[in-house]
Amino acid sequence: MAKGRLNPIGLIRGRGRIYLRIFKALRTFFPMMNDWRKGRYRPLPKKAVGLMALAVVYVANPIDLIPNFIPFWGLLDDLIIGGWLLAKLDEELDDYRQWRETQATPTT
Repeated sequence: MAKGRLNPIGLIRGRGRIYLRIFKALRTFFPMMNDWRKGRYRPLPKKAVGLMALAVVYVANPIDLIPNFIPFWGLLDDLIIGGWLLAKLDEELDDYRQWRETQATPTT
């Protein structure tokens, strides 16, 4: 493909990986918080909790980079920023995933 031309397949593939990371982050965060609450997983990953809180506040708050009363652009802004924060959250959950794998494998 010529340089400078738009590659729609590449854009779709790239977004697909981000959507997968967002889904993985959401699917992992809540069980992690449950394990932390029950005392099974310590210490509390403060950066992960902060990223989740920031994503929720940004999406829920009507005052942000592009106000939500502007049709389409206000929601797109929330999806992009919230999605970016959740993708960053996915990186912070690696330690919990490793811990959970060690808990699931039986030791003999």
